[in-house]
Amino acid sequence: MPASEPADEELIASYLRGDMGAFDRLYRRHDRKTFAFVRQMLHPTDRATVEDLHQEGWLAVAAKAASFAPAKARFSTWLYTVLRNRVLDHVRARPPQGDEADPDQLASAAAGPEQLLVSKRLVEAVEGALLRLSVEQREAFLLFTVVELSLAEIADVTQAHPETAKTRLRYAREALRHRLSEWRDG
Repeated sequence: MPASEPADEELIASYLRGDMGAFDRLYRRHDRKTFAFVRQMLHPTDRATVEDLHQEGWLAVAAKAASFAPAKARFSTWLYTVLRNRVLDHVRARPPQGDEADPDQLASAAAGPEQLLVSKRLVEAVEGALLRLSVEQREAFLLFTVVELSLAEIADVTQAHPETAKTRLRYAREALRHRLSEWRDG
């Protein structure tokens, strides 16, 4: 973020004073990573459900903006806590779904048939490996790698002790390394 750009905490404060543009800037700043986080936490599910839940999560952020306390946490930590809670509420409210993964969305349309097949298989392997992680391990891994939160922030978001967050991340990495070794070695 350029030095001339206001910090997230300044934008949320402006939003609370009635500046709707400030909330729009926050959304645009975090949209891609929050969408990726929601998608991976809900995987496998259809894109429409992910989009709906992502939007509901941001509506919850807007509605709960007054509860953000800059003295307690960074905005991004609070943001992912709100989104995480929304995702967990959704997961608890519905029965498990079948595998609806669409790895073709991640493969490049410009690639040749052989490369598409390899890309599709790799995406399936990564998604499958992520799904075999516990929810807590997958969450820690995604918050660290996709969202780029620190271990302390992950602990805050997940309401876990920092050592627990560190352990979950370590076990997630070890499990992924093991499950994806054929891709790394081959």
